[in-house]
Amino acid sequence: MLRRTALIPVILFLAFKSQAQCDAAHTSTLSYDTIVNALGNSLYSFTFPQFNPTLGTLIDVKINTKVTLVYNFRLENGEINPVTNYRVKVFRDDEISSSALEAPLVNSYQKQYGFYSLAGTDGIPNSGPDYTQQGPLYVLNQKDINYTLSNTADFFGSGAVTFDYITSTYSAAQGSINNSFDGSAQDAVKFNITYTYCPQIILAADITSFKASKVNDAVIDIKWITQNEKNNRNYELQKSTDGKTFRGVAQFAATAAQTGSYSYSYAVQPTDSKTIIFRVKQVDGSGTARYSAVNAIKLSNKTGPQPVIYPNPAKGAANLLFSNTKRSNWEVSIYTVSGQLLKRYNFNNALTGKINTTQEIEKGVYMVQSLNKTTQEHFVQQLLIQ
Repeated sequence: MLRRTALIPVILFLAFKSQAQCDAAHTSTLSYDTIVNALGNSLYSFTFPQFNPTLGTLIDVKINTKVTLVYNFRLENGEINPVTNYRVKVFRDDEISSSALEAPLVNSYQKQYGFYSLAGTDGIPNSGPDYTQQGPLYVLNQKDINYTLSNTADFFGSGAVTFDYITSTYSAAQGSINNSFDGSAQDAVKFNITYTYCPQIILAADITSFKASKVNDAVIDIKWITQNEKNNRNYELQKSTDGKTFRGVAQFAATAAQTGSYSYSYAVQPTDSKTIIFRVKQVDGSGTARYSAVNAIKLSNKTGPQPVIYPNPAKGAANLLFSNTKRSNWEVSIYTVSGQLLKRYNFNNALTGKINTTQEIEKGVYMVQSLNKTTQEHFVQQLLIQ
């Protein structure tokens, strides 16, 4: 059974110390929740908005479910002789999966009922001392199941995120294999997702505009504008592939003018994930750090095979194998690791290509972007020239 549910947004303001990227004593939360009811074995689909980066910097994503499971069962002894140690185990599995998750979230629970002492069979179904009926039994009663997600990158954006929620309830009777056993379940699941974020209003007020835009899957164009510039101020462009841990990409000293304008061309790395998040860290002479809003860039999924570069490391020349069988028109660009375009090649109706490294490119590490002009797929690989 597949059910799509409506979620209700709730915004709360919490009075506790903010995270490192906040400069005020408050963070905010944005929550969505819904409640579903079923018979213990169901599939639900929950869809809710991604976190809008214009609201601020996303600090944390938490998922909470409250599960109530009510179970009823009937058990009848089929042995001629009495059995004094009948017991029933009820098992419950909850699994949450999504393209926004690195792996499914799984929780398992079990509870035992008994011992039940049942007489030898009397041959009359569903009655007598050889029979017991139990329930309603609250296996779970508003049981909290909490997850804090380690990767928040895929929750940034203006689209939606969908979760598939699978519930499984099953049971087993123990004590004798010769018995008649039947169980039934009813459950209720409250699903809640909460974004904890640093509001834009308390981020770096002097960064008045920050924008990252994808030129293609190999290059991202980044620009920002500042006001009230100071001579001892510095800016660090930072990136994150998980939404939580940021590292520096490039450093910039403040301009002498009152208003500053900055730009950077970022070359996508082979180790970058499908979503890259950028922000600017502003550091004044006193060491005070403030942060811009974040921009999330999603890279396209690759469906075709990645070109093969050989030899790599290369000395004298590097070859590219685009395909063994299918010819296409390819544009190959060579970038420095800082994003500067050095050379561009075009190979038409080609299976292979060649880069003459001896005469055209010095020794070092470079990024090779291969564009299939037919499918518009981009591939980025590292090339070492010796």
